[in-house]
Amino acid sequence: MTYKHTTYVGVGSNVGKKAHNCLQGIKAIDRIEGCALEIQSPLYETEPLYLEDQGWFVNSVVKIRTDLGPEELFEKLKEIERAAGRPGDGVRFGPRVLDLDILFFDDRILRGGLVEIPHPRLHERRFVLRPLCDVAPELVHPVFGKSVRSLLRELQDGGKRVTRFE
Repeated sequence: MTYKHTTYVGVGSNVGKKAHNCLQGIKAIDRIEGCALEIQSPLYETEPLYLEDQGWFVNSVVKIRTDLGPEELFEKLKEIERAAGRPGDGVRFGPRVLDLDILFFDDRILRGGLVEIPHPRLHERRFVLRPLCDVAPELVHPVFGKSVRSLLRELQDGGKRVTRFE
């Protein structure tokens, strides 16, 4: 089957069985009608950013092909998060059972609506850029005009640790 759009989704968890939560989330994404999983990065154990007094995360990035629009995909991802046990009113940047973020959707730039694309903070996040480099290192950020690999190389986040999850 041929899908119209290419999108990248960040996957993360720092509550409960973190790796299991991420893998179940990825399976659920692949089961969305009109979506097909193309590539999955390895899992990484990552130091928290912003709100540092919490458990470390497990993170990954997936590349999917889809016929859904960005808002429809966003809603489907939120449904998966809720089904995994994530409340809709959690602490910003706080602990979460499952977090699914659209990072890129084709080369679109969307602001001010239900979903912002590219994700507005992905360029600050080693926990996103490292696994994204495994999937699409030469992907160019449509706002900054730089590859994901360049964004990772230039990142100044105090050396937040991101290591392969074993």
